[in-house]
Amino acid sequence: MAPPPTVTAVVPTHDRLGLLLRTLESVRAQTEVGMAVVVVDDGGSDGTTAALRELDLPGVRVLRHERSKGVSAARNAGLALVTTPYTAFVDDDDLWAPTKTADQLAAMAATAGARWSCSGALHVDRALDVVTYHAPPPSGRVDDALLEMNVVPGGGSGLLVETALAREVGGFDETISILADWDFDLRLALASPVASVDRPLVGYFVHPDSMFHDPLGVMRELTHLARVHGRLPDGRSFAADRAWWYSSMWSMARGLGDRRAAAQLAREAFTTLPPGTSLRMTRDKVRGRLTRRTAPVAPALPPVADGWLDRFRDTVGEERSTPTR
Repeated sequence: MAPPPTVTAVVPTHDRLGLLLRTLESVRAQTEVGMAVVVVDDGGSDGTTAALRELDLPGVRVLRHERSKGVSAARNAGLALVTTPYTAFVDDDDLWAPTKTADQLAAMAATAGARWSCSGALHVDRALDVVTYHAPPPSGRVDDALLEMNVVPGGGSGLLVETALAREVGGFDETISILADWDFDLRLALASPVASVDRPLVGYFVHPDSMFHDPLGVMRELTHLARVHGRLPDGRSFAADRAWWYSSMWSMARGLGDRRAAAQLAREAFTTLPPGTSLRMTRDKVRGRLTRRTAPVAPALPPVADGWLDRFRDTVGEERSTPTR
């Protein structure tokens, strides 16, 4: 008999039924931990809600938004329905190792004061081949690091949080989407130390350019984070390297052929950054630095580190939509 649910996985989705079913398989395969699932169909048009209700998967509840409200609102809607002591979030194209939630709960129990957990993440391509491994920060306080850069791997899919804490910090900021994970991670870190598991427990699906298909949007949201976290009670403030971000997004806009965005970013940089700041970076350097800055990269992977992904590779061809993050 399955144990009663301890963790609820909140899964926002939009027109990715094929990928979603694979994600749900990985969530429902968790060992040693009773799982509930809330899928939030955020205004999709591919019949996801009807398909899931027809499948009637045990422990899976479906909530539908008739119109899309965005990933942050979808996550918050799912969080509002959670009744278990812990909540985990997973995007509809990412995958979990079967021990993910059990390993994270154990790490939280072993880390004094920790009310949330993150893990290592395998960045994978469409074929589920491993691109790189992103290691988590050490357990303990990570708020200083997060004031400069998001060092938590795997986006929202690597998190496990006390449900009460997720609600105490206000859930996800529904006014942003591209950097919403970073903002949420920072608010968690300001409230509690993290319990980290330095093992590859998440398969994080990396798409070409991923969220950085909107360089102007990234900079708008970075400005929002600087405003929201600009004056902390202890005197600290959001300290992301704006010159680096402007250079990165300017180069990305040029690489995408978006001359309007590149020109606007150059104008903004000229008026806000110190005189003489150069925006000349190649697109390959941008991608490489994004990889290095987002999280520490482990120098090597154990030979069987991605073995748990093998069970999902047979379903790669069953994707029904072109994903965009």
